[in-house]
Order: sequence, then structure tokens, then C-alpha cells
Amino acid sequence: MAELSRQIDMEKLFSFSDDLVKVLKEKRDIDTLTQCIDHSKSLHSSCDADLNQLLSSIQDYQRKIDVCKQKTEQAKSEVAAEAEVDLLQKI
Repeated sequence: MAELSRQIDMEKLFSFSDDLVKVLKEKRDIDTLTQCIDHSKSLHSSCDADLNQLLSSIQDYQRKIDVCKQKTEQAKSEVAAEAEVDLLQKI
């Protein structure tokens, strides 16, 4: 059973290879394919640059969020301390 599946896959591979050879026989087709590959590489590079910029922005915003959380906690503890002082002064 596995041998039959492998044979069918090989037949598909040979058929695909034959079709590819037919398509790439002309120089123009090869040039077009090369151009598409070059554009693909350029696009990939651009996407990587965008991703790196976004990751950097996310890290910056995360740092800002952490600073805000620290300031909030500090303000809460100061308010709680002031409330305790007020309570003690009333006693």
C-alpha cells in the first residue's frame, strides 16, 4: 500500500518536473521567475525591518506601562500612609 502511494507521488513529481522544464525553456520565463524571486526577497527584508520596528515599539510601550504601574503603586502607598497619619493624629 505504501509502495503504491510512493509510486503515485513519484509520478506527480515527474509530471511537475516535466511541466517546470516546459515553462522554463524560454529565457524570458527564467528572467521573470528570477525577477519574482528578487522581489520576494526584497519584500521579505522589508517585512523583517517592519517587524523589528514594531517589536521595538512594543518594548518601549511595555517599559512605559511598567513605569506607570510603579508610580501608581507608589502613589497608593503614599495615600495609605497619609491616611494612617491622619487617623493617628485624630486619636
